Amino acid sequence: MTCHPALNGRIVTWLRQRRVGSRHGNGECWTLAEDALLANGARSSRRLTPHFSASADYVWGDEEPNPASITAGDILQLSNYSVQKTVRVIDFLSGPAGRARPPLVLRLAHHTAIVLRVVIPGMLLEVIEQNVPLPGSTRPDRVVQINHFALASCQGRENSYSDAGDQETVLTNYAVLGGRIRAFHPQP
Repeated sequence: MTCHPALNGRIVTWLRQRRVGSRHGNGECWTLAEDALLANGARSSRRLTPHFSASADYVWGDEEPNPASITAGDILQLSNYSVQKTVRVIDFLSGPAGRARPPLVLRLAHHTAIVLRVVIPGMLLEVIEQNVPLPGSTRPDRVVQINHFALASCQGRENSYSDAGDQETVLTNYAVLGGRIRAFHPQP
């Protein structure tokens, strides 16, 4: 499993130039990943995937079986993935117990995402993707989004500010319910 850090770095730089909330190409998840590879001189999934079709289990380079070795610029290919996200916000008004939002289950039958950053090695990643529901929705939106993605059940913690300017801590529990996740290092 050979990772090419310079190639992955160029892919991440290219992806960070995409406008969040805008549609890239036809809005398909595959299009964003494929264009990122082609724009940076990497081999395309069309060339690497045996019997390529819209429903194929795409191949994006050298498969990385170790989740802890996934790095920014790698491509994720999902099959029947589902995760339940439960968010609790702790702020000045809620106190230490915080306030919980209703759990949200996300199901992705066939999806592609690209890693922008490793949040918790082997467990939680920041990805760029499109054709997934916007937070709080169940309907896929064909716009570029940056989201957190769980490889395994875990808890993410972010410190931020509310719309009113108050400091808050957002705790997100990710319970991976099933599915197959394949990670690939793009190849020149």
